[in-house]
Amino acid sequence: MARPTSASASGRSLPVALLQTIYLLLGMLAVSALAGVLMAAFFLPMVSAGSAVAKDGVALFDSYPSELEVEPLNEASRIEASDGSLLAIFYSENRIMVPLEEISPHIQHAVIAVEDRRFYEHGGVDPKGMVRAFASNAAGGATQGGSTLTQQYVKNALLMDAVQRGDQEDQIEATEQSYGRKLREAKLALSLEKKWSKDEILNAYLNVAQFGPSQYGVETGSRHYFNKSAVDLNPGEAALLAGITNGPNQYDPVSHPEAGQKRRNEVLQDMRHEDYITDEEYEKYTAIPVEDMLDIQNVQAGCASAGTSGFFCDYVTRSLLNDPAFAPTYDERRELLYGGGLTIRTTLDPETQAAAVDILERKVPADSSSGFGHSIVTVEPGTGNILTMAQNRSFNPYAEVGPGETAINYNVPKSLGGGNGFPVGSTFKPFVLQDWLEHDRSIYDRVSTERRPISRSPAACLPRGAWRSAEAWNPDNAVSVRISPMETALNATKFSINTGYTDMARQLDLCDIANTARDIGVVPAGYDPYDPDTWEMPIEDMYGTELAPAVLVLGEVRISALNMASAYATWAAGGTYCTPQAISEVLDRNGEAMEISGADCHQAVEKEVADAMAWTLEQDLEDPQATGKGKIIEGHPAGGKTGTSGSQYHTWYVGFTRQMSTAVWFGHPNANIRPGGFSVDGQMLRSGHVWGNTVSLPTWQEYMTRVHEGLPSKPFPAAPEKPAAPSSDVAQKGVVPDVSGMVLSQAESAVESAGFKAEVRNESSSSVGKWYVIGTDPAPGTRLPEGRTVVIRQSTGGN
Repeated sequence: MARPTSASASGRSLPVALLQTIYLLLGMLAVSALAGVLMAAFFLPMVSAGSAVAKDGVALFDSYPSELEVEPLNEASRIEASDGSLLAIFYSENRIMVPLEEISPHIQHAVIAVEDRRFYEHGGVDPKGMVRAFASNAAGGATQGGSTLTQQYVKNALLMDAVQRGDQEDQIEATEQSYGRKLREAKLALSLEKKWSKDEILNAYLNVAQFGPSQYGVETGSRHYFNKSAVDLNPGEAALLAGITNGPNQYDPVSHPEAGQKRRNEVLQDMRHEDYITDEEYEKYTAIPVEDMLDIQNVQAGCASAGTSGFFCDYVTRSLLNDPAFAPTYDERRELLYGGGLTIRTTLDPETQAAAVDILERKVPADSSSGFGHSIVTVEPGTGNILTMAQNRSFNPYAEVGPGETAINYNVPKSLGGGNGFPVGSTFKPFVLQDWLEHDRSIYDRVSTERRPISRSPAACLPRGAWRSAEAWNPDNAVSVRISPMETALNATKFSINTGYTDMARQLDLCDIANTARDIGVVPAGYDPYDPDTWEMPIEDMYGTELAPAVLVLGEVRISALNMASAYATWAAGGTYCTPQAISEVLDRNGEAMEISGADCHQAVEKEVADAMAWTLEQDLEDPQATGKGKIIEGHPAGGKTGTSGSQYHTWYVGFTRQMSTAVWFGHPNANIRPGGFSVDGQMLRSGHVWGNTVSLPTWQEYMTRVHEGLPSKPFPAAPEKPAAPSSDVAQKGVVPDVSGMVLSQAESAVESAGFKAEVRNESSSSVGKWYVIGTDPAPGTRLPEGRTVVIRQSTGGN
């Protein structure tokens, strides 16, 4: 049936359509004067008959810009593991930019054949194509046709630029069906052809065009439909992709396979007509059902697609978005992540990550009816590189969350995707020990293990220089060995003697202990590690009422597992502390390295102290009677500490070799529940009988054993030297020695060498330095029967 041409049918009369056509062609006449396009030859009679209109057309043409000024197109960013494998991509438009040499000639030929067969002949505007389009328009058809690949690139670039800027008016202007838009595109195309080569224009078009409902650029389309790079496309695949651009939803071969196949065959026919393929190739590829060509890869943006590394991926993005060195503002950082075409190389080791996931899923499956959580995080000593970050849950950042899914990262601080942390139990005791050693004490110094109420403890940063409580705190022990009234700090560590550590804290300063921990990265998990105030604020403001012996000695403070692993790594690295680091490098779309904060590595602990810490914690594993139960890493010296929070709600093991420092946590993430009544790895847990060495330590040992296979053995430091034995004139049997001015360990050795029992009493003194010995009671030179008790008077300073 013939198409109606009446005004009612076509929406406009033939004279009006002709007048509009003439108006546009007058503008194109001006274009031809600049670009050598011979359109005037086709429409000169019309131009002569309408000189007034011609002047208006030229004026309109001149009013448009001649330079294409757009921001770089949004391009997907990649997050990669340390071996270069893909973890996740981020995009606002899923586009991967590739150079022309990485695009198959077949897809280049296909788009030229179907979209612009005279591409290499025209100067940006194709007169023959426009004549055909104008004739159609004059006959009453929709405004259409005649656009070259250069013009199509200009249109897409303008549209994408408007979308990226969020400019609704420019988006409308870039897509409106009008002669004005066509005229603007033509002028910009002519200008572009003078600056760019044909290959540059073709490459730009292939990277900007839409090759699927959500696929931008030929590389993305190729990976989505065929699971291969664009360089590997065959003629049939190239034809299918080239046909999609004309209608990304209409010709999508997944949703509309018949339409997609028909369109593919039309493109193949055009390719044959242009001699880009042979008759044999045409017959071969048109005979293949479109379904048989596809290998669909649905790539979801964001960390939900990172599988078992989803929590680490989320930590990476949050770290980048919080890093002021990366870009000045949060919005700028987000724009770069979602559209900057970044390559974000991370520190994650896929092998150690896989080992952790395997162990966690076996021991406490994500869908366990117990609801308990289990996690592993590993940091490399001396670099801060995060090698592993795993937990027995699937990462799901969406509103609909199923069993075994969460968006909360159990390993990290709140500001980086975690919660408020979990009480770390006795894994906090080593920070007390470090402060002890930094105050010229020794692991061989003996401390009281007797249980006694405590209502006051030194704390210079608190009012009146001390923590005070009207209700005295009376710590108890939960040890599996017989302990003496006086034990060395070494034994207090190995056997996790609460009363011994309480006595150590009473001889130290609570504020110093908390600052010692903060100096190697240990702060309550509710604080933001990217906020300078976290590291500069007064320690009493950070801890508040938690600056108390019960919190610091017994570890009721909530710390992230990542911070614990990083702090312990300091002792493995000879005192070098490094802030945790998940990102090794960020490259921009041109492959140039971008600035990031990186790991801050510095000597935070004196090497002598760090080595003493490493050796002492090694004994926790080496001694089968210690809390580490002899669970060594065969062939690899290691050290660590168990932790059990109050009421056994949370249990830990944090330990290290020279190559890795790992924190393992086990507990209920949502409530204070004692574990019990369910099995872990075949072991039935009994409520009230679950400690740091029940679940967390075996997990730590299995994981660390597996990930150290094939690694060289790196020795730990030797045992710290014991304090010098007292000389014979100091230690005389039956005579109280003069021990004034000594440190406690030396004084105790002298008193015991004289045949007496030593008891320590703390006294204030303005003349004797803090923690040095004032004297004895009885006084030096007093003769006593051997076996009697001599009180060593130790100074607590001027207070």
